[in-house]
Amino acid sequence: MTTRFRTRAPSSRVRAYGALLTAAAVLVGWCGMSSATAKGGSTSRPAPVHLVTTTPSPRGDLSSATWDLPYGQPTSLDYVKAGTFSPDILVENMCTDLVRLTPTWQYKPSLAKSWKYTNSTTLVFTIRQGVHFWNGHELTSADVAYSMLRNMTAKDAPVNGVFYKFVKSIAVTGPFQVTVHFTKPDELFIKEMATVAGAIAEKSYIEAKGSSYGTATGGVMCTGPYELTTWSSGNDIVLKANPSFWTPGYRPKIKTITVKFITTTSTLASELLTGEITGTYEVPAPAYPELESATSGKLYFGKSLKVLGFGPMTPNGPQTNPKIRQALSLAINRPALASVLYEGAAVPEKTLTPVTAWTPAEESVYEAAYAKLPSLAPDLAEARKLVKSVPDHTRTMTMALLAGTQTMAEAATEVQQAATSIGLSVKLDELQTTSFLDALYEPQYRKGLDFFFSTGYLDVTDPLDYLSEFIGKTADFNWAHYVNATVTQDVTKAFSTFTDAARAHLITEAQAVYTSDEFYIPLLGPDEALFMNKKITGAPASFAYIYEPCLAKLGAAK
Repeated sequence: MTTRFRTRAPSSRVRAYGALLTAAAVLVGWCGMSSATAKGGSTSRPAPVHLVTTTPSPRGDLSSATWDLPYGQPTSLDYVKAGTFSPDILVENMCTDLVRLTPTWQYKPSLAKSWKYTNSTTLVFTIRQGVHFWNGHELTSADVAYSMLRNMTAKDAPVNGVFYKFVKSIAVTGPFQVTVHFTKPDELFIKEMATVAGAIAEKSYIEAKGSSYGTATGGVMCTGPYELTTWSSGNDIVLKANPSFWTPGYRPKIKTITVKFITTTSTLASELLTGEITGTYEVPAPAYPELESATSGKLYFGKSLKVLGFGPMTPNGPQTNPKIRQALSLAINRPALASVLYEGAAVPEKTLTPVTAWTPAEESVYEAAYAKLPSLAPDLAEARKLVKSVPDHTRTMTMALLAGTQTMAEAATEVQQAATSIGLSVKLDELQTTSFLDALYEPQYRKGLDFFFSTGYLDVTDPLDYLSEFIGKTADFNWAHYVNATVTQDVTKAFSTFTDAARAHLITEAQAVYTSDEFYIPLLGPDEALFMNKKITGAPASFAYIYEPCLAKLGAAK
């Protein structure tokens, strides 16, 4: 299972929802948003936001650079425990995956030199020869099989196990060959091998370190372009270049990268402007205006797979009633939120999976189905009517969100005010990182919490990536026990459908049902935001950075 949730710094601006709603037309016009979007009928974005896939190629090497993780220090660097932004980006720059994900979401050979299905439920990987771990030991098929199996081993507490749910066995079947047998065909599996779910580490090192693997004391042992040298808890992580990294185009050009954990927006913006921090992904939205006008560097926006929204966290309470969720959705002005909170660098979303999650082969099917989904236009009168029809609607509902995240806190406050405007009571509870993650994965920590509010993300451009975590009785984030026979049937069949258009039809049929039920309430799809000092360049700008060894693409701009 995966987490895919992230955060920002405490709110310093609180707007009344009524003022936001009243000003919606002005805000939409100011941001250049199309009239169709304002009415909820289109997904076109504000004109000023220009999306790019990559940044200019570097022209030379550098001795050092400093990068920041705006969502804080990772709790672990063990790849099976990587399920949020900070650990994902670091693990992917240290531990190479079986498959390579490109900035345009293509899938290329990596540690797996090739792969083929010998039948619909048997997948054979040919492992690349001559690859070495940082300690000089050669990568073997045993390392690959062991690394994969840890995603299915309960004692390792894996967070990406959902992507192995149809795996029956994984075995070494040759000197450089690993074979996977499935209980049923799974079209998503190869795609997920280009994420942390396909990361490979050294078997003997993990076994020697035991529970300390992935910690500041135990370290990690991988084959990637950057090697972990020191981890000063609460301060920084230092990576050094692996000069023998085998992948063309990914040999690191910066000898040492120091990774910081600055989460306060004002501090981060200041250090980016002065050059103390060389660059960062996930730039906090309140810093956009200042950084866009900076002369010391450049702010880039790229295609993203993120979704800001909220959903029920427990199976009991008013929030489990579809009418309450539908009312909340109707009370929120998504275009205004995109304009005010993200400076227009976000798209209003109608459904759980973002409009960016579809490939060109599926786009026509998706667009037709998306157009038929209910309008995004707010309707307070209908929302109040729905609320009054629910007997226990007066009970206060608690919404959990990660503490220390400015845009998130502001967005949650807008939802809280929207709830008040239609006769509902919502209390916000900002949880520290450990408590928030505990609540995501352990039922006992969700006591007293009714909604969770966060920015989740898809790993790859396939809606099944996200749906697998929400749909089904045992899905990791189906805490309210949402079940619909049509949805379950269509999603289950989609996993075994390898033809893009046919799979898209199945998913959109399910989408029509679960979107109507509002079992999860999507709000916005924020763009990826990357800032780099003018001294460096080369980073991918799309959200695919999170599973690409993006730091290895950095180098001198001149």
